[in-house]
Amino acid sequence: MGTAIGIVIFILGLVFGSFANVVIYRLPKGKSIVRPGSRCPACGKDILWYDNIPLISYILLRGKCRFCKKHISARYFLIELITGILFLLIYLKFGLNINLFIYTLFAFSMLLMGFIDIDTYLISDVIVLPGIVLGLAFSIAFPWMHYEFSRAESVLYSLTGVILGGGLLLLVGVIGKLLFRKEAMGGGDVKLLAMIGAFLGWKSVFMTIFFASLLGTIISLTLIALKKKTIQDYVPFGPYLGLGAVISMFYKGEIFLGFFIN
Repeated sequence: MGTAIGIVIFILGLVFGSFANVVIYRLPKGKSIVRPGSRCPACGKDILWYDNIPLISYILLRGKCRFCKKHISARYFLIELITGILFLLIYLKFGLNINLFIYTLFAFSMLLMGFIDIDTYLISDVIVLPGIVLGLAFSIAFPWMHYEFSRAESVLYSLTGVILGGGLLLLVGVIGKLLFRKEAMGGGDVKLLAMIGAFLGWKSVFMTIFFASLLGTIISLTLIALKKKTIQDYVPFGPYLGLGAVISMFYKGEIFLGFFIN
């Protein structure tokens, strides 16, 4: 039974991954994410339903449009696969309960924000501001998501996460601007970490920053070593915050013994 549910969750994740590709492409452009249907980015032809099956269609078509034969970025395939795996891992970690819904929604939002930030260097208020409200609302309705015993304790834990998350990056941004005479932290990153604090609580804010900084440093140095980036290039921090948040979501009760244990 558990295996069957896991397969269903994985397939559902693939479907959401396909939808994520639409949102990532259209939302920053101000286009509807509902209409029209999916189209080839090269020739603009409508993609037939049987050419829009997550993973399978990409493989069968060898990553090309059926009509114009132009190559379609492998990122579409990758995002579908990542989302499917992510949904499955959340199910395996939290089980079939309300936490599955809360954390798949949260992780899906982090994925959207990360790729949108890569493409546009922007964090979308359309996702992040309602996300802060939702995180607080879930903390009130389902206090056990923070392992707290009362709604008052849970919402305080979440609200402190919003204030601390947004406040820390805002402080970093102000100090960085004073020291380096340029923008050190975007306002979108501040709001994104506030959303992370709303969903995961204030303790996970520190974990998220730690992992985001660590991964950001490693990946940036690797890209510089491979001459894909220079030290002067702007690097969006949103993807690393999102990745750090997802790691924190999975291990917030198990990493950094003592201070970080709930």
